Amino acid sequence: MEFDKRRFIQTLQDVPAEQPLLETPEHSEYLQTHVFDRLSDKGTFNLTELDWNAFDLRHVTPVNYDRSYERTHLGWLQGINAFLRKTPTASLNEKGFF
Repeated sequence: MEFDKRRFIQTLQDVPAEQPLLETPEHSEYLQTHVFDRLSDKGTFNLTELDWNAFDLRHVTPVNYDRSYERTHLGWLQGINAFLRKTPTASLNEKGFF
């Protein structure tokens, strides 16, 4: 398979807009009344009684959790770049992409 510059550029232009990795954390009234209030009253909660469709990930995501995601993302990029700098170049006798 040969690299097609026009197709590559078109694919780059067709990429959808970047979306945030995590949604903004929100308070869940369902979790407050059905889980946390019952935990503070009784000290226990049966997870089989939980309606998993009544809340989303944004309802259980801690505030400022996106900062750790950003640090992890940057760490991965720095690690990949360091690995690529140390990797010796290879000469290929045939055309190839990457």
